[in-house]
Amino acid sequence: MAKSLLFDCSYTEIWVHPKNWKTLTSKKSLELNWYVECKFIDPLFLEKYPKGFPFRKKLNKFRTLEERKAAIQVLLTEIPKLFEDKGWNPITKKYMIPEAIPINGVLHPKLNFIEALEIAYLKLSVSDGVIKELRRIIAKVKKSAEQQRIDFSISEVHSGHVRDLLDYLNLTPNEYNKFLTHLSIVLSDLVEKRMVFHNPIKDIRKKKTVKKIRETLEVDELNKIFSILKTDYYTFYRYGQIFFHSGARSAELFRVQKKDVYLEKREYRITIKKGNSYREVIKVILPNALKFWTEIVQECKTEEDYLFTRNLQPSVTPTQPYQITKRWKRLVKDKYNITADFYALKHLFLDELDKATSESSMLSKGMASHETDVTEKVYLVGRNSRKNEALKNIRINVITA
Repeated sequence: MAKSLLFDCSYTEIWVHPKNWKTLTSKKSLELNWYVECKFIDPLFLEKYPKGFPFRKKLNKFRTLEERKAAIQVLLTEIPKLFEDKGWNPITKKYMIPEAIPINGVLHPKLNFIEALEIAYLKLSVSDGVIKELRRIIAKVKKSAEQQRIDFSISEVHSGHVRDLLDYLNLTPNEYNKFLTHLSIVLSDLVEKRMVFHNPIKDIRKKKTVKKIRETLEVDELNKIFSILKTDYYTFYRYGQIFFHSGARSAELFRVQKKDVYLEKREYRITIKKGNSYREVIKVILPNALKFWTEIVQECKTEEDYLFTRNLQPSVTPTQPYQITKRWKRLVKDKYNITADFYALKHLFLDELDKATSESSMLSKGMASHETDVTEKVYLVGRNSRKNEALKNIRINVITA
């Protein structure tokens, strides 16, 4: 009995030669002609194949009975799938069911790997800094794929593909590891969206790196810089004072709006974004920085104003924190032959906080918003409030400018 297919096509029952293939045990039977066959009927080709097109799969290439019998079992299952599910026409050698073509800008398992990355990373719930870094990394990987003429769909990606793309770029160990970390974020998202079954980054080892000693600023050196900034670039000086006494990152401070600051409590709220994890934290305004916080809050015109925007003054239009690095380079590093980065202020502050307190490890971790004690995080809910109250009485008398 024939099985109906698309466009009035059909195929007959599948048979095996020799008929008694299941019971054959003699090696002599290997001399017989072994094959699996059916007739494929297409009404457009009845004149040429009136009894149907003979669709035959020969099995004589298999050298043992076990191999031939196993191959028959596979073909008896796969041939119906080939005709019914995939629409294969053995006469025209084309699929009658057209393969789905990815729509521009829409994720699809058949989409090119690079295109899938370019679409997916923009939809991630991560910080602006991570998005910017992913844009750079994906552009580099795309260039590697183009120059090597590597082309594969996102559903086919495996660790060998990723290794080939990255090895070609001759990255330093630190950059190589950074590429792996950031690509893993996108690929994990694509796994969740069922574009790929496994994150191949998990199968790639990171390279060994040497952790360099971070350059720091001496207190005297910092005071000289701040004295100049106070006179010539006051808003930068003010931001430096706030940043230094906060223990926070510029990315976090640049998201602070007037409505997030509680001067009467000497506290402010920030959102910490690390990877795809977000959390709100209440931080303390130290006595040394209170007048600067008060000053900038008073300059705000609405509750929605961001405190640090263009020229490090309040406005409703946020700006990117990378301007701090550029400003520090232009006004400090290039002018006064300083090699330490702006971020060195944070490390100097936390070091001074350690010196100024008897509970140094607890308080400095609190100011830096680090949580490493699981018991403290889960059970001692009130401890953060007690830490904040203790911090409000700490004076870090380092900056005299």
